[in-house]
This record gives sequence, C-alpha cells and structure tokens, in this order.
Amino acid sequence: MKSLQNSQKPASRELLPPQPNLPELESTVQAQWKNNQTFAASVTERSAENTYVFYDGPPFATGLPHYGHLLASTIKDVIPRYWTMKNYRVERKWGWDCHGLPIENMIEQNLEIKGGKKGIEALGIANFNQACRSEVLRLDTEWEKIINRLGRWADFADNYKTMDTTFMESVWWGFSELQKKGLVYQGRKVVLYCPRCATPLSNFEIAMDNSYKDVEDHSVFVKFKARPTDTLNSTDSNTTDTPAEFFLAWTTTPWTLPGNVALAVKSDALYSKVKTSENELLWVAENLRDSALLDLVYEVIETVPGDQLVGRAYEPLYSYVAAQPDQQKAWTIVAADFVSLEDGTGIVHTAAVFGEDDYALAVTEKLPTVPTLDDQGKFLPFVELVAGQFYKKAESTIIDDLTSRQLMLRAEKITHSYPFCYRCSTPLFYNAVPAWFIDIQKLKPQLIAQNEKINWYPEHLKHGRFGKGLENAPDWNISRSRYWGTPMPVWISDDGAHQRVIGSIAELQEWSVDPSATANLTDIHREFIDEIELWVDDARTIKGKRISEVFDCWVESGSMPFAAKHYPFENKEWFEKNYPAQFVSEYIAQTRAWFYTMHVMSVALFGTPPFENVLTTGTILAQDGTKMSKSKKNYPDPMLIINEYGADSLRLYLMSSPVMKGENLNFAEKDVADIRKKVFLIWWNMLAFYQLYAEDQAIPAQAPESDDVMDRWVLSRLNSLITRATADMDAYDVVRASRQLMEFVNELSTWYLRRSRDRIRSKGGSSRAVFGYVLATLSQLFAPFAPFFSDWTHAFLRGSSASVHLSSWPTASEPAIDSVLEESMDAVRQAVEQTHAARSTAGIKVRQPLASVAIIATVPQPEEALLNVLAEEVNVKSVTWQHGTEGLKVTLDTHITAELAAEGEARELMREIQKLRKKAGLQVGEAARVQAPSWPEEWRAEIEQKTNTTLTLGSTLELS
Repeated sequence: MKSLQNSQKPASRELLPPQPNLPELESTVQAQWKNNQTFAASVTERSAENTYVFYDGPPFATGLPHYGHLLASTIKDVIPRYWTMKNYRVERKWGWDCHGLPIENMIEQNLEIKGGKKGIEALGIANFNQACRSEVLRLDTEWEKIINRLGRWADFADNYKTMDTTFMESVWWGFSELQKKGLVYQGRKVVLYCPRCATPLSNFEIAMDNSYKDVEDHSVFVKFKARPTDTLNSTDSNTTDTPAEFFLAWTTTPWTLPGNVALAVKSDALYSKVKTSENELLWVAENLRDSALLDLVYEVIETVPGDQLVGRAYEPLYSYVAAQPDQQKAWTIVAADFVSLEDGTGIVHTAAVFGEDDYALAVTEKLPTVPTLDDQGKFLPFVELVAGQFYKKAESTIIDDLTSRQLMLRAEKITHSYPFCYRCSTPLFYNAVPAWFIDIQKLKPQLIAQNEKINWYPEHLKHGRFGKGLENAPDWNISRSRYWGTPMPVWISDDGAHQRVIGSIAELQEWSVDPSATANLTDIHREFIDEIELWVDDARTIKGKRISEVFDCWVESGSMPFAAKHYPFENKEWFEKNYPAQFVSEYIAQTRAWFYTMHVMSVALFGTPPFENVLTTGTILAQDGTKMSKSKKNYPDPMLIINEYGADSLRLYLMSSPVMKGENLNFAEKDVADIRKKVFLIWWNMLAFYQLYAEDQAIPAQAPESDDVMDRWVLSRLNSLITRATADMDAYDVVRASRQLMEFVNELSTWYLRRSRDRIRSKGGSSRAVFGYVLATLSQLFAPFAPFFSDWTHAFLRGSSASVHLSSWPTASEPAIDSVLEESMDAVRQAVEQTHAARSTAGIKVRQPLASVAIIATVPQPEEALLNVLAEEVNVKSVTWQHGTEGLKVTLDTHITAELAAEGEARELMREIQKLRKKAGLQVGEAARVQAPSWPEEWRAEIEQKTNTTLTLGSTLELS
C-alpha cells in the first residue's frame, strides 16, 4: 500500500485558474476512482484480520434519493473512509429493501386493482408478485449514479436483496430459532389495522414517522337507558311518573356503538345522578358535570362512588351482538382503571374488539367479542343499519339513528390526532385480530440490559427515546395478511392440533409430502410454496398446509445482519467472528424501527446487541421548517445543488450541521454556497499561492523543522488538530471534527499564510516546506468529509497517482505540540482584534504606525517573537504585556508624531503604487516609473525598493 508520507514532487506547474469548477473537478476524480478501482483497493489492501463492520439500512429503489437518503449515505461514507484510513478493512455491501406494503400499494395503483385483497387474488398471487418483483429495482441504476456522484463508495455489484432466496431462508432460520426458544406465539391481540391493506400493523410502524394527523372527527354524548328494574334507590320504578334514567357516555368513535357490550366507570370516582329540565335522569362523573352537560339546566339528585354503579344493567343501543350464557356481564356497568376523568363523562363505552383496553376488559369480564367489521373495514351484513358501509362513512347514519331515537344528548365535531396507514393514508382502527407475535415481555429484561452495551450518539437516546421505547414495548406483531413478502414457514394441520415450523429449504424438502414439489425449489415466495403440503407430525401421518401470512417486512430488516450473509448456511465463521457490527446510522425515527427490530432479533438469537455504536441523525426540512414536499417544490433538487456547488460542499454542510446531533435541519442552499466559498475557495487560493513559489520543492515526508514562531505555531496547531479530530471521529462526533477542520482552513489562510507570505516566497527557508506539509496533511484530514477535493489536492501536491484514500490517517507528533505557544497565540490574536477595534474607534487606519500598545491578559507574557508578531500586525513600535486576572484589556497610544505620520504616508503610497502595478499587469521583477505629487523624502529609497519603481514628481499619481 502506497503511503501519502512518501516524499514526492507536485504533478503540475501549470497555474491554477482563479476559481475551481468543483463539479467538474469531482467528475474527474470520480472517473479516476473507477479507472483505478480505488474503492476495491481500499478494501483489499487492508488485512481481513482487521475488520470494521457497519450495517447499511437498505432503501427501496422505487423512487429517487432525497435529502434524507443523501444525509444517510454521507455519514455511511464518512465513517467507513475514516476507519479505512486507520487501516481497517471496511466492506460496504449495498442492499435493497424489496418487500412490504410500499411496493404492494404501488402495484395496486399501477395495475388499477380494485377491491383490495379480493382484487389481488382475482389477478392471482403469482401475477401480482411478479409485478412487484419487476417494479422493485426499477430505478436501481439511477440510485447508483446519484450515490456515486455523492462520493459514497458502496459495492452495488455484489448487493443483497431482501427478496433473495438466500436472505429469505435466513429469515426462516431466525424465526424457527425464536420458536424453539419459546419466544413466538399465535394469539388474538388488539393492534392497529389498515382496512384498505387488510392487514395489521405494528405500533412502531406508525410511530416511526408519526403517522398521526390532526383531523376533524365526531364527538358524541350518548344516553344508555338503565333497566327499569335496576333503577337505583327507586321503590316505584314501574310507575309511569318515574323519569327515564340514562348513563351518559362519550366517544369519538361512534362507528363502534353498534358493537357496544358494556359501560365502564372508575370505581373510586364520584358519579352524580342529575335531573334535567326534560325530566330525565342522567349519570355522569361529578367533576365532569358542567363540561358534559354544558348549558343544560339540571339539579343534582345524588352522588355515589363508581363502585355503587358496578353491576347496573342497561338496554343495548342495538341488538346486533348476542351474549353467550356465560357472558352475564354484557350490557352492565363494569369497573376499569383506564377510565379517564380528564374529559368526556367519566363513563366509557366499550365495543370489546376495537380497543386495546376494551379487549383486555372484555377478556377479564367475559364480555362478547364479536367483530362488526370485515377485513376491509366494512360493516358485516348482520349490522343491518349500516351493512356494507365503510366504518368512517357509516358514522353519520349511526348518529342520525340515535338522534331520531332520542338517545343522543349532543353530537359535535372536534379536532384530534388520529392514526393513518403510513403507506396508503387510510384511517386505521384498533382491531382484535389473530396474529403471530414475538414475546417482547419475556425478552424485555434482556433487551434493556443489552442496551447498556451500546454507545448512542446523541447519548440521550440511550435511556430516552430508545430506552423508554424498550420499557414500554408491546409484543411485536410479526404476521401480515399480504402477498409480497417472506412467507411465514408455519404448516398447520386441518384441525389445528399439529404444526411444523421450517427453518431452511432443506427442512422443507425433508418434510415435503411430495418430494418432487420441492426438489428444484429456487424461490420461496408464496406462489411457489403455498400449495406445498408437509408432514406436520414426526410419524409422517398428518398433512399440513402453510398459513397464508407473510412476515412483517421489519422482521427482514431486523434480520439483515445475518440474513445478508445467508447465515448460518454460509459465512458462518466470518459472521460469528465479526458480530456485532461496530457502527450503524439512520435518522432518528429508526430508533423505533430498524434499530429496535435489529436489537430484538439480535438479543433473542445471539444474546448480544447487533451494533456497538449508533449515530442517529435528525430530519432535513425545507428552509421554512416545513416537511420537504415534491408537490410543493419547497426545496432545491439535490443533484442541482451538487452540480452547482459540488458534492463535497453538500457533504461538509450536512456533516457540520445540527442534523448530525439528532436535531432537525432547515435546509438552506445559501449555507451550501457558503461552505464552497469559506472552505474550498480559500483552500484553492492557498494551493494556488503554494504552486506559484513551490518550484521543484517536494513535500517533505515528515514535518520540517523551523525556528520561525509562525511555523512552529502552525505545526503545533496541526498536530493538535490531528489529536482532536481523531478523538472526535473515534467518538463519532462528526460535527465537532468537521467544524474544527473548517476553522483550521480559515486560520491557515487568514492568519498563518497572511503573516508568512514573504517567508514562503523566499528560497532556502523552511516556511515553504512547512506550508506544503500542512496542506498535504490537511487533504488527509478532510478525506472522509470531502473525498473529491482531498484526493485532487493530494495528487496536485504529491504528484502521485495513489489516492489519498489509500493512505493512513495522520498520527499526531506529541513533541510538535506546544500548548503554551498555542495558548499565547490565541491571546495575541485576541489582543490584535481588540487593538484593531481601538484603532477603528479612534478613526486611525492600520497603515498608520503608532507608538505603542499595552496589554493586560490572563496569559503570561508570550515569547518575544510573538510580541513582534503582535506589533507588526497592529502596526505599533512597541508592545508591553502584563499578566492579570480579569480578562484582556488593551490600551492603545493614539498620539501620532511627525515621524509616525511620515511613515504612514509612505506606507499608504506604497499600497497605492502596488495597486497600480497590479492593474497594469506588471510581474514581480518588472520595474516601472511612478510620478506622485509628494512623498516623505526620508522614505524614498524604501518606497522605490519595495515597489520596484523610480519616483518622479507630478500632479497626480501615475504609473509609466
């Protein structure tokens, strides 16, 4: 492996243009990478025994990359480049997400399939899945172009896909292992359900991108009529004069009312029976009377604890749901802890199957659990009032019906947060459906304990969003009643008494009833295995059919670490040696999704977290803080930005922004332009200056020695930068690392180079070698962040065809670090800044010499050479420095003597002559004649010598 530390001459002496064309430069470097196979070399030249592993969360190739993808791709390139330069072997295998609702929904739209699942099955699962298969990589070549143009290195050729048979087989293995460990069960739980997709969803799928929307919805106060024979404290309940008695319940889901089976109260809360002006008796929570009854005129008859209402019976609103003999508590008042007294009436209507708390209560109290909706969210035929209607559309009919029957106290609209399908935007509802689950409750102690081994960036996520998520996680619903996904490898007998879980294709073939059906199996999607029968008992006497469900695609995502390697069927030794990964990164919502599912699968299967370090980014928003939207056109096209300012400018902008601290970033094109100007144009100008005087001087292999204080300072500052940048990159703090690098570019140009131009121009001195060495080292430090410009700079300075990305990360020289010098220089620069401010206040230009400046600072007096730097910089004849304790104080002597005035006049004239020389295009060695109205005679010789001119008197200042 060639090292950048070899001493080599610059490649070209052709003068650089005034400004770089960064996009053109980057395209040239990209072509060189391709021709020289630089990426492959960066991997193969590192020892296979010294690996650094990172996992890449794969995207769908059904749309072009957006800023979120580019942000993720940038950090997934920066970190691997850094560890490669630290001599680790970092393989970067690209992956594609292929399964799941996103593709299915797209195909349904493309093929204009009507009727949801019925329409798909009419088309045929094989035809539908083939359409999905054809669509899934429609834009893969465009992705590769854009990702390459961003500067990210990834192995697109040897990629993995979640639809690969090898990947799917490993998912089967993982599931079978969970089943053997008793971590999988089939049960009926209330989960979020999408009626359009006709499948349950996981809580984290909705929470991941906050798929709740503020919508206007119904808010109804419904009267449930108490059974007359159960009227509390009534001795003449059968008389015609007895007022009708009702329990007042509030709900924002009136579509659930036809399925009502009970009312719930809080046993220790107080409930009031009030008599209204309409001669009705209404029960309502005491502290909610006014808000629930509003302007209704009433008097309080009595107030009792909720437990005294428990057991009271009421008349069902509808007769659609029937109770079984053992369900005696149906249509009675029951006690429940989940009843809220924050709003509503303090009496909760429950429909059992359409709420998590409702269902748990129904199981405990033995209430009917009868679904009223089909799998598409339409009312079943027995609900005659709204049969066949979509549940949300049926609400108006139900409200009108109850109103006409005088059972609706009040119906209004409220705005509240409601969940929607994150793929098809259909309103969701909670539904008690049979599904397969991973037993998170059994795993939870291990999940929480193993999280302690992970380093989170930002750190607060460890015990915050991720840690709290683990503590509150429900069991994971992993089955989907869909088509394009990894089929669940569960075969069950007709009577349900026997089942077999398959963990490999070999097992499938072993237990196949018809061996010929599995002999040449190369694909295990539904269309290829749904009709295969297996022996589900060891005696091979009972046949079983596969359940119809496929895996939640997040099971595949969570299985990625081992499934991408086809573990345990291949790469077993490599995987076990290199697991867990050192690094993963995605945006913050993945704490609830990919990071979580990987953690569950890894802890369950291997007893360890799947990664050691996780860097979580924020979200990129439009400049006005709104979500980026193609339809709104509220953000610039990423490729236009890259083609205008260069990929390096975009990368550095993103890596130095708060988005890398998990915060949101309002994208601003101006800030990308500023990076180009304040980093790359300044860097370019420094290279141009170095080239002008470098001649044939080679960049030294080691830091050159120098007695000059500016050279000693810049070498100390460089080595301190190496130390800090290395520590930051080791800690995955790319924001601090990148900002320090950018700050150093500014210091190198505006302080070191400006103070050192004359020395660098001079032959034989050490400053030119120092400057070249610093520029070359800077290209290495910037290499992970700005891979194009750094590589071009390396070739420009070193004259080498070897890429900077094949070099080793710089190592700081501890002896070169002079902390006292750096601290003193900082104090001097602060003193310069305040002295210039004092000049400005006094209205005295910097070119006018002054007698002295007095400094009082908390830093001890710097060495004499630094005081000379200070004196030259602020143009004073002498500096006094005192050590104080109260900060920095500058006292400038502003008295201008005749001698000082003459010197100031001379300096001003020299400046004007140099401007005339530049305007005339004169080179450094070309002499000229200047006429001027006047000049200080005692300064004539120095003026002529420094400007290479001959002075003559004239009425105006002219160059000839």
